[in-house]
Amino acid sequence: MKPSAVYTSPIEERSFTVDDSDRYKTTNGVTTGPSSYVLNAGQVDRDRPSDAKVDAAGDVTYLGRLRTQLTGLQDDINEFLTAKMEQAKSKKQKTEDEQRIQKEINDLLDGGDDDDEEE
Repeated sequence: MKPSAVYTSPIEERSFTVDDSDRYKTTNGVTTGPSSYVLNAGQVDRDRPSDAKVDAAGDVTYLGRLRTQLTGLQDDINEFLTAKMEQAKSKKQKTEDEQRIQKEINDLLDGGDDDDEEE
């Protein structure tokens, strides 16, 4: 049985499953560890995970395979959640922009004067 995960929110449900692609055959995750910015700046990833364990015949052990599958599954979930956060951020920015524009329109329609001056 391969590992899987389910994301559930009030408006959405998403299943994550492991397949036979290369993404699930490495312990070196895409979304874990230091960012490419840090690595490009010359830093060394000293916490990089070791490769999956292999048996005497050179085959990946059951636990080694499970570890690689979980690393790929974690990448899938991290990428999905990052995209959800970007959508929420974009939606918030759009709402703030719409509110700002509406306020500017209202100010113009009110004569462009926010001061409560006494006459």
